[in-house]
Amino acid sequence: MCYTVKSIDDVRNLVLATRGLSGLADLSGLVSKACRRVHRLIGADLAAIAIYDGKESLIIGAAEGTSADLVGITLPRGSGLGWRALERSMPATTGNCAADADHLDDLVEAIVSDDIRGLAAVPIEFGGNWLGVMYAGMRSRRVSPRTTLLMSEFGASLAPLIVTAARAERAGRLAVEEERQRIAQQLHDTAGQILFKISMSAQELQQAPAAADPELVCKSAREIEADAAEASGYLREAMHNLMPTAEALPVTIRRDVATFSARTGIATEVVTLGSPARAKPEIETVLLSVVREALHNIEKHARANAVVVSVAYQAQEVVLAVEDDGKGLPADFELNLVPGRRAGLGIPGLMQKVDGVAGTLRLGENDDGGTSVRVAVPVAAVRP
Repeated sequence: MCYTVKSIDDVRNLVLATRGLSGLADLSGLVSKACRRVHRLIGADLAAIAIYDGKESLIIGAAEGTSADLVGITLPRGSGLGWRALERSMPATTGNCAADADHLDDLVEAIVSDDIRGLAAVPIEFGGNWLGVMYAGMRSRRVSPRTTLLMSEFGASLAPLIVTAARAERAGRLAVEEERQRIAQQLHDTAGQILFKISMSAQELQQAPAAADPELVCKSAREIEADAAEASGYLREAMHNLMPTAEALPVTIRRDVATFSARTGIATEVVTLGSPARAKPEIETVLLSVVREALHNIEKHARANAVVVSVAYQAQEVVLAVEDDGKGLPADFELNLVPGRRAGLGIPGLMQKVDGVAGTLRLGENDDGGTSVRVAVPVAAVRP
């Protein structure tokens, strides 16, 4: 980088101010950190950075040194010092921003209460394209030429980083949209067809003669119930995938629990301990399978009055537990499946799934005499 500032100290300070910014791919995080850096670099009373929205507005993304809430302020095209700097592609300054009618906008109105008089706006551009504007404000004097030069140099270093972060955000939005389209297509190809089948089966039952074989009618009803459960599973998985990643698992569990409680009348509570962390899809799929199988067994066998589902995000592992106050496990229940013996309760199948993600599954009686299902997944299986 070839700097135009004269002082060796200024060059050194510019290098320090820009160090570490290149590793930030999140645009809002980059703007916030850059604003703090430029505020220290220029020693101004106020520093702010506005990002061009690609249309007709500048939007304040970060501010330092002011008690006013500037973040989110929208500056329409043609108003204020920032637009003058951007349209002329050069710094613009004023010694009394409140008295200069050309500079009156929402930004100026917000900072006048802080007695900011001198104001400078420096354009941020890359390849001839507008990216945003940096602002500096002083309470007792104008912003010096040296300050605007430092801001221009800092802006030149910041510009390609803004482009990179904006591209990363755009790529992320495209990826989300593609995933939504994939989920929509999957629902059309799976749940949609199953629901159509359910509709046709229900019509056939309605049209069945009164003398129809009761066993055949019951068989058709059971098939409809199974198809409905399968379609419901697809829909739950789709909603789970559409949740924000870190909160997807707790939110999906809460939804399943609410459905279970409404259907069975069993009081059920969900407890989340620690800060939710992003988990690999296969991990969350297994944990959801454990919750659903445990709730199914409680409904069919436990005679419980209350259930607690907990998800604990710990330093070394994620722990899921489902506990009820029912009658407990059968006296002859065996957790490890004996060759040739029917699995029963679906637990041995879950053991295989949990083992496949390097986790452990334990069953036992709790203090209420009911059953506890506990699954622990190593933190190595969770994305940082």
